[in-house]
Amino acid sequence: MLRLCDEMLTTLLPQLNVVVVESVEVERDMVVVTARTRAGPVRCPGCGQQSSWEHSRYVRRLGDEAIGGRAVRIDLSVRRLYCENTACSKVTFVEQVCGLTVRYQRRTPALQLVVEAVAVALAGSVSAYAMCSARYSPRCSASVAGSGLIHPTGAPIRRAAAPTH
Repeated sequence: MLRLCDEMLTTLLPQLNVVVVESVEVERDMVVVTARTRAGPVRCPGCGQQSSWEHSRYVRRLGDEAIGGRAVRIDLSVRRLYCENTACSKVTFVEQVCGLTVRYQRRTPALQLVVEAVAVALAGSVSAYAMCSARYSPRCSASVAGSGLIHPTGAPIRRAAAPTH
């Protein structure tokens, strides 16, 4: 029975194949997955050297695509590691999970694609900001602040240079 549950989970959420799933809780309107990264060396984004020297751990809360009309939240325990290269400018760094995490993002890449598609579909709509302040699509069952659709990537906005005369 446990093997069947594991297979079902990896079928519904294939991006979780690269982490250790500790629990899955189904609440009234949300599925909460608690997971942790696998042990092992990770490449430093600054210099590329592998490191397994752990500094600390913390939990990232990631929104993911909905399942069965329920929002999905992944509580992922990630490691902050020391870079073992003394010449590297990065003293510590946080491991990223391919296909699941992106630096500084609170959404999985899969949910990010949904948010961007909705942002494009609502572009130019007078009521777009009001619509996305609440749940913007019953089909995807995710909540995003209005500013999250106006600028869905979360990247800093570049200001145009002042014209010179």
